Amino acid sequence: MRKKLSAFLLLAVIAMQAHSQLRHTIWDVPAIYQTPTYEVISNDSVKGILYQGLPYHDGPQQVFAWYATPGTLSGNKSLDHDLPAVVLVHGGGGIAFKEWAILWAKKGYAAIAMDLRGNGPNRQHLAHGFVEPDNKTPYFTITPTLSDQWMYQAVANVILANNLLRSFPEVDSNRIALTGISWGGILSCLIAGIDNRYKAVVPVYGCGYLFYNTAMLKDLDQLSPADKQTWIQQYDPSQYIRHAKMPMLFINGTNDSHFYLDSYKKTYEQVKNAQLSIKPRLRHSHHDGWQSEEIFAFINSYLNHTTPLPRITKTCITQTGITAKVISAEPLAAAYLHYTTDTATLLKDKIWEVMPVNIKGERVEAAVPPVGTLVWYLSVTDKRGMQVSGDIIFKR
Repeated sequence: MRKKLSAFLLLAVIAMQAHSQLRHTIWDVPAIYQTPTYEVISNDSVKGILYQGLPYHDGPQQVFAWYATPGTLSGNKSLDHDLPAVVLVHGGGGIAFKEWAILWAKKGYAAIAMDLRGNGPNRQHLAHGFVEPDNKTPYFTITPTLSDQWMYQAVANVILANNLLRSFPEVDSNRIALTGISWGGILSCLIAGIDNRYKAVVPVYGCGYLFYNTAMLKDLDQLSPADKQTWIQQYDPSQYIRHAKMPMLFINGTNDSHFYLDSYKKTYEQVKNAQLSIKPRLRHSHHDGWQSEEIFAFINSYLNHTTPLPRITKTCITQTGITAKVISAEPLAAAYLHYTTDTATLLKDKIWEVMPVNIKGERVEAAVPPVGTLVWYLSVTDKRGMQVSGDIIFKR
């Protein structure tokens, strides 16, 4: 009995430590520390789940999610034990993507993909789901009641999905990751700073510093000065991400139409253990985002101790050239210098050039970027096709 009590107390202490970052935030409410009640509403190869969110409009709130495991896909429950797991956060206009959960379950993971817009399967609104005015997500609305704000509820619903996921007996609660696409990337950046239970986090496209230089700046500027400041203080990831303790991989395109590279750089520079994968003209969509193989390789390396992504370190810039050390468990297949001299357009519209550079053992060597270069970065690709990038350099 004493041993059982000691084990219970140890688990309680661990749980309190894991939630310590939530203390003194706006999400520091009793329900956020609990496993939400839930019911299974469909049960075939992927389970449809309704779980309870935080109170909303002075009543209960329902959140829909798809949950998939190797066992649910195959019908063989014996496959479901000590599973690594992942929380999947959709972006603007998104849903609880069933195919996304299936993709991860096929890789041996338990996966939960929730809907943050108050909808259930087939985009049908839930009776007790979040209400979007005119079916438009009110990302920036600041209301007198905190619990009526979409960002407040969206962050809470992701945290509660994590609580639920780690309560399932088939899940190894010490091996859970988080990834989000676009607005889900914004949420992932924020949550990385307030929920340190994740072993790895991968925001795709989304970043912080939305008030600095992103497509969302125009939406923020439509708020009153007081509401704009409130939104930034409460919800911009720049207020939280510096507290992230887990490794993070940031994936974006050179010409993303929503999240520009200067705000992106300001975001990842706040993270102690950050890696980059900046891809030339990566299309902005849920499907293009989650198909980047670097996401799985990165997460799997931390959850299952598989081969990690390469890492570019110790970049040295001189008047005659650039050298960078590369740590890679796999042989490198290619290395490039990406740069733009385009002065006539915005960051999202710039024309980029690519120049192969030399690989010499554990180093890459490049010539000085051409005269007039405004922004540049190095990238390497290993023999698996995994591409990572070095720091994004803006020439002053």
